[in-house]
Amino acid sequence: MQKKILAVVALLVLAGCQTPQTVPPPAPTVPGTPPVPHRAEQPPLPPIHSAGPLTKPMVATYMDAQEADLRDYLRGQNVLVSRRGDGLAVMLQSDRLFDKGDISDWGDAFLRAMVMVLGHYDHTMIEVNGYSDAGASPDAAIAVSQKRAKAVADGLAHYGIAGGRITASGLGAVNLRVANAADAKNRRIEIKITPNPK
Repeated sequence: MQKKILAVVALLVLAGCQTPQTVPPPAPTVPGTPPVPHRAEQPPLPPIHSAGPLTKPMVATYMDAQEADLRDYLRGQNVLVSRRGDGLAVMLQSDRLFDKGDISDWGDAFLRAMVMVLGHYDHTMIEVNGYSDAGASPDAAIAVSQKRAKAVADGLAHYGIAGGRITASGLGAVNLRVANAADAKNRRIEIKITPNPK
């Protein structure tokens, strides 16, 4: 009898030593924002603290700092960051961002890097513009560029950028970067960032 009791106690002790299986919590999402499609859930981003309030006299310094951070976070990614007056523009090829219509793994890493900067400099507005080549009809070009611009905007919102700061537009085969209108290099996303001082 005593051996049976000892055996039961030993089993209970061993069961208590096992590591419980836990499921990590899902990453936080903005209500009403669709998840990034067909992607294993990524760990949540670390907390992002605001750079603080923005007034008109501070705009140039604020945007200088944001430009420096964008260049730092996107270094080596073949992404063009340019300054346009007090605004910034980030331009990249659509083919790197997408894989069969969904955000690619590289595109997801790009969005997360962008959110780390855009979340810190939270007194800016974000305009996502999609462009296409002229390999399809004008209506089809606008539709596909709109779908891609919306996917990028949704990805930014998914990782925590306030939806009220973001607009998305599909512009089709305009402002061509390469003379051959059907060249794939004309398929691109341009993210314009403009200051919004109070």
